[in-house]
Amino acid sequence: MRVSKEKLALAGIVCLFLLLGIYYSVTVPMFEAFHENAHFFYAKHIADTLRLPVQDPDVPSLWAEEGHQPPLYYVLLAPLLRTLDVQRTADYLWRNPYHNVGDPLAPGNKNYLIHTDRENWPYRDLPLAVHLARWFTLLIGVGTILTTYAIARELRPDAPYLRLTAAATVAFIPQFIFLSSSVTNANLFVFLTTLTILLMLRLLMRPAGLKHVALLGVVTGLSALTALGGVGLVILGAGVVLVYARRAGRYRCPCGPLILYFLLAGGVAGWWYVRNWLLYGDVTGLRYSGLYTGAATVPSLTRASDVWRFLRWSFWGLFGWFNVPMGMRAYRLLDYISLFILAGLTYGVLRGTLRLGRTRAWAMLLLPLAIIFLLAGILPRPEQSAFLQEGFLFPVVGVLALFLVLGWTRLIPRRVRPAWALVLPLGLLGLALVAPTRWIAPAYARPERISQAEIPLSARPVNLVFGERIRVWAVEIPQITTYPGETFDLTVYMSKVGDLPVDYTFTVRLLGREREEVGLLQTFPGWGTYPTRLWQDNEIIVDRYRVRVAPTARTPTLMRVELGFFNHWTGQALPAQTVEGQPTSGLVRTLRLASRTPANITPQVPMHAVFGDEIALIGMDPPPQRVKPGQELTFRLYWQALRPARASYTIFTHFIREGDPRPLAQHDKKPLDGDYPTIAWAPGEVVVDSYRIVVPPSAEPGTYNLVAGVYQLETLQRLPLEEGPRNPWVSNGATLLTLTVEGEP
Repeated sequence: MRVSKEKLALAGIVCLFLLLGIYYSVTVPMFEAFHENAHFFYAKHIADTLRLPVQDPDVPSLWAEEGHQPPLYYVLLAPLLRTLDVQRTADYLWRNPYHNVGDPLAPGNKNYLIHTDRENWPYRDLPLAVHLARWFTLLIGVGTILTTYAIARELRPDAPYLRLTAAATVAFIPQFIFLSSSVTNANLFVFLTTLTILLMLRLLMRPAGLKHVALLGVVTGLSALTALGGVGLVILGAGVVLVYARRAGRYRCPCGPLILYFLLAGGVAGWWYVRNWLLYGDVTGLRYSGLYTGAATVPSLTRASDVWRFLRWSFWGLFGWFNVPMGMRAYRLLDYISLFILAGLTYGVLRGTLRLGRTRAWAMLLLPLAIIFLLAGILPRPEQSAFLQEGFLFPVVGVLALFLVLGWTRLIPRRVRPAWALVLPLGLLGLALVAPTRWIAPAYARPERISQAEIPLSARPVNLVFGERIRVWAVEIPQITTYPGETFDLTVYMSKVGDLPVDYTFTVRLLGREREEVGLLQTFPGWGTYPTRLWQDNEIIVDRYRVRVAPTARTPTLMRVELGFFNHWTGQALPAQTVEGQPTSGLVRTLRLASRTPANITPQVPMHAVFGDEIALIGMDPPPQRVKPGQELTFRLYWQALRPARASYTIFTHFIREGDPRPLAQHDKKPLDGDYPTIAWAPGEVVVDSYRIVVPPSAEPGTYNLVAGVYQLETLQRLPLEEGPRNPWVSNGATLLTLTVEGEP
């Protein structure tokens, strides 16, 4: 029997998909897909007990987060797992307490679990069982590809290239490959929904009998026995059966086929929903979902822009626990492709060139209707955005893929459309090949380990020891300036120097103005991938981080970067000391914290006084010029850096009586109370600082001066006043203001 080229091409697409699926399954660490652990242990519970799970929030279980799911997928998977003896399960469930679930923009802690070398090839025990379950799920994905091909053939039998490229488009979407190579019921639901849409189209397009109605009832029932969204499909299927019965004209009562349909769909899936009602008083079984200790949920998406962004990303590729994105360039390119497809579809609809014939209305109507009914079945879920990643659009991918290809080719001349159609799946294939090594594997990679001799010269030695257990050799921060709301890079070189029997949390604290905390990072080392219990002797961990400064941090100031470690379970911090054993702080670096958009600074009284060639006094917000004894004077001075300062200078402000250089009151301090020393000022930068002086109660009525100047505290050497209102009695002091002290009335 001779096999056609079209079938060979389809077989090639399926083979490539299977190879890619295996590639993804061995790249993604165990249980690093959304709730994959709960899906797996649901099936393992059935395999071990031959019973369906019963949810009870007072009884912890490994399948708790997914205990509400209908059981078909897990029942099919259970026989495969029943033959496997899984030992020491708890050893593989080392949870990362700082895991970042649901935020793809966060820089680290992508791993839900801590992974060890026991998970590597050759697989044994639990890793073997998980990978076999993944590969079982991967085979279900083949069904979706073949059904997509059948839908495209049903809608466009005249264009073989369309059905092949539609099947290839589905097969090479990175997210579909990731979903198909994970342990999840979503993949079976995608297949059954795609098959349901195919059966609906055939029922509407072809001469059909009750056997087709019966088959549709069985398949929709199976979908409702796989996921709650299948209930919406049962309702949609009932509408299709009713339309079919009225159009066929062969039934006295159109309710006959509808009754048959409901009997079969209800017979397949109804018992599950009756069981839920009897057990929980809730047909969905959602009452206890998410109430278990340790249940992982993702943040709710409250803004339409977030929903739209994650909907797009999760269709093309958003991996892990909704937190491992592809690169922004990839998403932008896919957005441009989507706009091109949308333009092509719009043109095709307006010009009537989609050539779907009499089935066009049904094909285009089934897509939005299926989405609506699926959404109705999914929205009651407690994880309000999880459904985006678990393939929300993939159940309609059979029709959607055809429209993607049609839109992709409508703006292209007809003679080159078959060749141009290949560009879309081939581009997705390239993206699918790149994703595991470019984005997925690095998200879970352990930090680099080096020897002491390999610490680069660019790293700044700090030589801190924490609790006689952990040594920080050096740090590297390329930036010298950072800004509120932005991030900076930090590399820490550290090693063990004593026993590490527990997991210590690594902390980075950012301290801004008045030691206000303006940033905090807490994580297991390696962004959660390499906790201290795994550290080996004679290795230095190269730990790289991206640390964010709070948007509300006050500027300008010098920001302190302090490191620390504490016992994650007790909260007890390890004391910092030098390598010589002297107590110290965890301070490793200071950064200049400035504003990206400095405020428009205008003093009430402009001035011009130049100290040395480094600092200028350019203005003042003065106090009242007539004061009384004991009155507090508050004023602000406006300083400007003329060039990088040679030292950290102190500002003096003196209250003197005219003719006498001795200060009767004074306020000497470093700028911003020491938080922003002059040595950190950038040329041209303006710094506004506040001062307070109390007029002595013994001050006699008369004329007084406020005088300011700059000096170096260590030597008491004043910067020369080169320009400005020189005070005749105070050396290198500039007269700020002449005041009159009034006597008591």
